[in-house]
Amino acid sequence: GPTYTVLDILQKVFYSNNGAREAFVELCNSKYVQQVTFDSYLYKKVQGNNPLDDIKLLGETIGCLIKGYSIAKPDAVFSNPVESQKRL
Repeated sequence: GPTYTVLDILQKVFYSNNGAREAFVELCNSKYVQQVTFDSYLYKKVQGNNPLDDIKLLGETIGCLIKGYSIAKPDAVFSNPVESQKRL
């Protein structure tokens, strides 16, 4: 459903590299993000019924991503071919 779609998008956007993870941490300080997260968990569906705050959150998200990418150190190269082969 829509909840898993939103979670999938969040994972792809915010867990792709260090800069994105920094942006996610910064966004979690937002009272609106905390309230929407709590309400979504409580009511078992994606909340966020304030279009003006949703647009504001979009702007904050873009700003946090730009800031996160600009200050974060690049991800370290990671390779574990033996473990990868075990999972195939």
